[in-house]
Amino acid sequence: MKLLIVPSWYPTNIHPESGTFFRDRAIILQRCGFSTTIASHVLHSTRDILRFKQNVSNIETINDCGVLVYKTEAINAFPKMPRKAFNSYKNSILSLVKNVINKSKPEFVFINSSLYGGAALARYLYDEMIPFMVSEHLKEFIGNDEFSLFQKECINECYNYSSKIIATSEVLKSNIIDKFNIDSEKVVLIPNPADTEYFLPKRRKLDGPFTFISIALLRPEKRLDLLIKAFSMLSKQIPNIVLTIIGDGPEKDKLKLLSYELEVNNRINFIGYQKKIAVADILRDHDALVLSSQVETFGVVLVEAMSVGLPVIATKCGGPESIILPETGMLVESNDKNKLCVAMKDMVENYDNYDSKIIRKIAIKAYGDKAYGNNIKNVITSVLSAKD
Repeated sequence: MKLLIVPSWYPTNIHPESGTFFRDRAIILQRCGFSTTIASHVLHSTRDILRFKQNVSNIETINDCGVLVYKTEAINAFPKMPRKAFNSYKNSILSLVKNVINKSKPEFVFINSSLYGGAALARYLYDEMIPFMVSEHLKEFIGNDEFSLFQKECINECYNYSSKIIATSEVLKSNIIDKFNIDSEKVVLIPNPADTEYFLPKRRKLDGPFTFISIALLRPEKRLDLLIKAFSMLSKQIPNIVLTIIGDGPEKDKLKLLSYELEVNNRINFIGYQKKIAVADILRDHDALVLSSQVETFGVVLVEAMSVGLPVIATKCGGPESIILPETGMLVESNDKNKLCVAMKDMVENYDNYDSKIIRKIAIKAYGDKAYGNNIKNVITSVLSAKD
């Protein structure tokens, strides 16, 4: 089946970390038997203007692990004028998608996020009788009325014309149905996958300190400050522990300073943004993963860690409640450093209660490549069958 994927954001030379999960999922679907093409228009912030180099041919075309990627980039000329910024984006992504559709002749379109790829393309695809579905990922869907009026208009525009809406967790599905008055039959729950080609079983560790790991964009809602404080409290009780933090973002300097202030800088390793293959390898040498977020629509790092066989600790922040089982880890209240510290201590002291082989088996069955590919195929088949 020919599938066109349109991600609303995507990795670039300026921001290689942006939208990597959209790229990874497209490659998984390619391996699952889809003939997959990507069309992406990326709007960069004006802060990136000195780093931005316009492609001479405008459309960059690459073959990425069998996935043909068509990509254009531009600077957002209207950073404080959302409607004008959207219209500029819409014109660009429409032009690109029309070009790609003419070349690849897709049978189905899969848009990642209604804001703004879905909103920009919904009416065009509907008029051309090209069926499409949209998946949602933004944390604002599980917040309290965090969308602007214009954003709500865009989301509704997309939902009015889409065949299906993909939610990655129960809380996200429920909020989409309630907030946008959507028929529950139109919203399908499909968890995000872990690429089991990369996330291999953890290595056996004979000695050394207990090692926690956290993987996140270093942004306020990830509450890594909470994790560092909990880790500091725990290190006073169990000195022989280490924390690795993978990721980059605006909170980096503040978090590093906090680690110095709490005198745990020699026990915390900030190793910055890492590509997926490196993340997968680093996970294999750790004991447990901690997710300390205030809000998550899913929590793919939990699934990736579990695929390696690591038990996980996560805050009750939306997505993790649909993922973690007693056999795979623990859930704790969000925004509570004391409870997070207690959970981390319990993990160290009762680590032998977790079986890495069982954890990995559970993760692969629910979130492996095959499960994800089958879920997507089933939804697309149901849409095309109803159309016939």
